[in-house]
Amino acid sequence: MSASRLTVGDSVYQELLNAIYDGRLEPGQRLNDIALAEDLGISRTPVREAIQKLRAIGVVESEPNRFTRVAVVSPEQVRQHLIVWVALMHALIDEVAETVPKSVLRKMETQHRRFLRDLDELMGMGSGDERLAERIALSREIATATFDFFTSLAGLSANPALRGALETAQHVVRLGSLSLPDWVDVGGLGRVQAGLLEALKAGDPEASHAAIAMLRELAVPVATAARDR
Repeated sequence: MSASRLTVGDSVYQELLNAIYDGRLEPGQRLNDIALAEDLGISRTPVREAIQKLRAIGVVESEPNRFTRVAVVSPEQVRQHLIVWVALMHALIDEVAETVPKSVLRKMETQHRRFLRDLDELMGMGSGDERLAERIALSREIATATFDFFTSLAGLSANPALRGALETAQHVVRLGSLSLPDWVDVGGLGRVQAGLLEALKAGDPEASHAAIAMLRELAVPVATAARDR
């Protein structure tokens, strides 16, 4: 029974996470474990387990007796977690840069190509409102490709505390990036990916650190009113 419940809980967790990132569940939207359990045709226990796990990685937030909802991540929180993420990535590079398996490098290459393909398509769309929905969908695909690229590397760490901290930082940055008032420098992000990939292929920790350091240069867009204050 325990193993079965864990499997169901994991499935619910992944389904809710997918719904958050593809826009079916939006930042600020309330989550009700009873309603979700009824919709899914399961008991409340695996739903509550899934929501608790989503809270642990920062994409769900709650206040006792008030609400449980998809987290609302501000540009300032994105900036703060980006700083943490970069520091953690440097620690990861220290651990794995010289021993990345070829299978992982191939996976990262595939994810980088997907990132570049979606970026090229996005840049070719222009800025008219008539294709806004398509641009939003592509921006989510770009965020997914970026997330998958870096988590492929994070999964190599033998340090569970580091893996957990990386997971939280990456999820908060990913969720927050979907609600920013303007685009992140996706071109700069692509250069980080390309530089890191080449450095890891060469087994060069110094060059890998240099690529990760470029993440600090990515500006996090803020609302005009906030910039003017």
